[in-house]
Amino acid sequence: MYKAILVDDDVAVLEFLKKLIPWERLGFELAGEYTDALDAVRAWEGRYPELIVTDIGMPGLDGLSFIRRVQAEEAKSRFVILSCHDEFHYAQQAVQLGVQDYLLKETLTPESIADIAARVKARLDEDRRLKTEVDRLQSQANRSQSAAKEKWLRDLLASPYADDQTVLGRLAEYGLNAEFGQFLPVLFRAYRYREAIGRYRQEEAVKFIAENAAEELLREEKNALFLGFSGQSFFLLHAFKKDLARNPYDEAAAVAAKVRQAFAQVLKLDYSVVVGETACGGAELKRRIADLLEAGDRLFYSDGPIVAKAAELRREFNAEDPFSYHFEYAERFNRLLLEAGGDVGPTADAFAGFLAEKRFQPSNVKQMVWKLALDLLLKLKLGMAYDKEKLQQDIGQITHIGELRDWLVGFLREAVAEAERIAKKSKKTEIVDAQNYVRLHLGKKITLEEAADHLHLNPSYFSRLFKKETGENFIEFVNRSKMEKAKELLGGGAGKTVEEAALALGYDNKSYFIKLFKQHFGLPPGRFL
Repeated sequence: MYKAILVDDDVAVLEFLKKLIPWERLGFELAGEYTDALDAVRAWEGRYPELIVTDIGMPGLDGLSFIRRVQAEEAKSRFVILSCHDEFHYAQQAVQLGVQDYLLKETLTPESIADIAARVKARLDEDRRLKTEVDRLQSQANRSQSAAKEKWLRDLLASPYADDQTVLGRLAEYGLNAEFGQFLPVLFRAYRYREAIGRYRQEEAVKFIAENAAEELLREEKNALFLGFSGQSFFLLHAFKKDLARNPYDEAAAVAAKVRQAFAQVLKLDYSVVVGETACGGAELKRRIADLLEAGDRLFYSDGPIVAKAAELRREFNAEDPFSYHFEYAERFNRLLLEAGGDVGPTADAFAGFLAEKRFQPSNVKQMVWKLALDLLLKLKLGMAYDKEKLQQDIGQITHIGELRDWLVGFLREAVAEAERIAKKSKKTEIVDAQNYVRLHLGKKITLEEAADHLHLNPSYFSRLFKKETGENFIEFVNRSKMEKAKELLGGGAGKTVEEAALALGYDNKSYFIKLFKQHFGLPPGRFL
């Protein structure tokens, strides 16, 4: 059974969580309740439990600082935050710290906590199972020559200097005929790596299977050596003697084709192959392998799993920062949430097409996609049942633009479904329609009469209904929505001036816009530029 502790300076909240949540039935031993985070640190320092439920706003040590302190001790605890704050920066910090869930106290129910605890336990169970399996595989890999070769290759690439004698001696130890003196490296890169992980359940399994299959296929190839590098990539190193009668490229390509075909037919794993340039000696071999890794990054925009020479993949990436387009695509994705029920495919296709045309550095693309996904999660108040701690890892495993498009379609469908679920659960249809109408028309003046007419309702009835269902009157909602949008326009990727933001939101009077902004945020809009 896993251990859990509660940290909140509100005694009533502690009592609620202690008495109304069936911790033992959910698989947790409630091992402590604390009104002061420092007391929790003193009680658990060096041996923190698997689950910590904590408030943010506490005297002395606040919740976020408490989490940082626990993580600084390399504890493996998982965190759930209960808070009175729904501001973006609190949720953003929580996600950055790897918090599993962020709940507002005003929406807190025994069911919501139980659901979170169940998800955390499922993840802990899976981590325990995976750790057992990974430990077994790791133990086996550590005994194998593949692990030693991979470590040697990584050390070689990280070293500022490669001594020819040392490199050739190590290759001879691994069974390659280094006396030939000439080498041709070949890179294998997984075409759609996340799909491979889905087929074999976990990343370590893909790597383990690929390594063992490649070693077996190359067993009879006296002049070819397998060198593992990562789950996504490995190398084949072909040794040859300079001889006009033999073409090393043809020989290496033939061996690579045999491996690639076996992987596709038997293991159902598609790989692209990039043939490098010949090298003589350790220092030059190191450079050729590093060049191959760089060329492999360009496979992100390939038409499919391909075979190519490194020289054919020399097209440079676009040096432009993709984040300059972040605001535009954040708006498009947000519109999907507002126009519920639409097909997300065209939006994902347009985004993938834009990326393919621009050809940004893949690592920058993945960071942009992660930020866009995080923005949607925060707009949904982190209610979407998505494993947020794996979000960046999942995106990082993507190796092709088509795979990125497919992942994005799935993510957007889940986000739209969550938005629809929240809307149906929380408010009357008329209120949801009115709020979406406002969000879709922030660029013009919106009156209560106009919204009521859009909904075919009497203005007086609509005004009372909106107040009853939301707790604020309609014009207050319009102003709040416009001010939140103004903050994005001023401080986000749009980079608008105060005058431009005012006009973009339908305000002809700049002074009135500044007055509303200051009333809402307590600061003038110029402070957000």
